Amino acid sequence: MNNPELSLPRSRGTNKLSTLFLYFVLSPLLCAFSGFHMTSYLLVGLYTWPRTSRVLALTIGTCIFVYEFIFKSQAPQFASEKRWSQGEWVMYTSVLPLVFGAGALLALAGFFD
Repeated sequence: MNNPELSLPRSRGTNKLSTLFLYFVLSPLLCAFSGFHMTSYLLVGLYTWPRTSRVLALTIGTCIFVYEFIFKSQAPQFASEKRWSQGEWVMYTSVLPLVFGAGALLALAGFFD
């Protein structure tokens, strides 16, 4: 039942491009956004249930994203010669952007004056 005429054509390089996009664009942006909003929630002090549930959903979603797409697939095809560990991938693509997002909010709020 494998008919080559009905199969979808696959172009070369799309997997590498999507991996680059995931590791160097999507993950840092998502983690920086999460760090910014989690810090905002903690600093403002309005602990209502709707805000708490949004921050919990954001935190859990970020943790699931990091575990499934960064930690489990630790060695992307384009960087196999670098031999980075799982911890290094998580640190550079997730933890540092989260800290930078939190730091951006603290800088905008004037905590570093």
